[in-house]
Amino acid sequence: MGQITHDLVLEVLDGCCPSARREAEALGVVTEIGPTELRLRTGDLDAVRSLRSVVAASLRLTVPARRPRELRETSVQQRVGEMLEAIARQRPRQHFTGLRLEAAGSGTEEMRELAAALAERAGVPVDVDGDLVVRVRRDREHGAWELLLRTTPRPLSTRAWRTVNYPGAVNATIAATVLALMDVGAEDAVLDMTCGSGTFLIEQLHRATPARAVGIDLDPAAIDAARTHQRAARRRGRIDWEVGDARSLPLEGGFTRILSNPPWGTLHGEHASNEDLLRDLLRRGAELAAPAARIGVLTHEIRRMHTVLEDPAGPWRLEDEHRFFQKGHHPRLFRLALR
Repeated sequence: MGQITHDLVLEVLDGCCPSARREAEALGVVTEIGPTELRLRTGDLDAVRSLRSVVAASLRLTVPARRPRELRETSVQQRVGEMLEAIARQRPRQHFTGLRLEAAGSGTEEMRELAAALAERAGVPVDVDGDLVVRVRRDREHGAWELLLRTTPRPLSTRAWRTVNYPGAVNATIAATVLALMDVGAEDAVLDMTCGSGTFLIEQLHRATPARAVGIDLDPAAIDAARTHQRAARRRGRIDWEVGDARSLPLEGGFTRILSNPPWGTLHGEHASNEDLLRDLLRRGAELAAPAARIGVLTHEIRRMHTVLEDPAGPWRLEDEHRFFQKGHHPRLFRLALR
């Protein structure tokens, strides 16, 4: 019997799609549907959970039908059963407690009956907070409906090692994309000048352990959270966590990759002072940088960052800007190289 090929929809944040596509292409054939969706055909469902730049993965079933009630037909339900069996065969095993149907008109009688049929097939109750998420959407172009079954109880973007709810932490899939865009590798010495609860550096341990890694933050609670997160991640690699001000903390230089996600005035910091902060971080980064180093600054302070970079005496030149979109926020990654 040949290997089963799975048809999946990968949800991504706008701005993470190129990185997610490169990851997914290692697993199979990828089609880009738009800036927030990829299609993947792969025989290795287990490996899908390793995708770092993807928000969630769902098995996809397309059913030529005019009305949702046709999705309850025996032939369709048998195919749904096969998808549920594929999800159940994953290693490590995924445990679900309830089914949540997400669809336009989810409160209608047709959709409630569909949810009940799917839940019975899955052996779990219907639950508005259920972790077996089934999305139903109309494909009007092809006169069909799509059933999407999320393959994991939690989104792939949810990191199990994030056991401390530290406010203002960078989204993990954005962090993974930033690291890919910065091309951080095992040979690099990496400094995170405003590390918070450690997302950048811990994400990097899932890619390649750098030769040296240092994370700095003013807040002792942030460093405590970072240390806790690193232990929970159970990844090999040393990270030196330091409490202090990256602008003045004594530190041996020679960093080839420098990262910063500085405060931007909503949860931490003040808008009025952030221009000075950005200028100081770039100056200090230049002092600690190795020749040919790069710095990546992820910030919402777009106008202020542009103002700082317009200074001809500044130590860094702009290589490019990369935009992200997440829940009403529009941060950009500024990739800079030494002049």
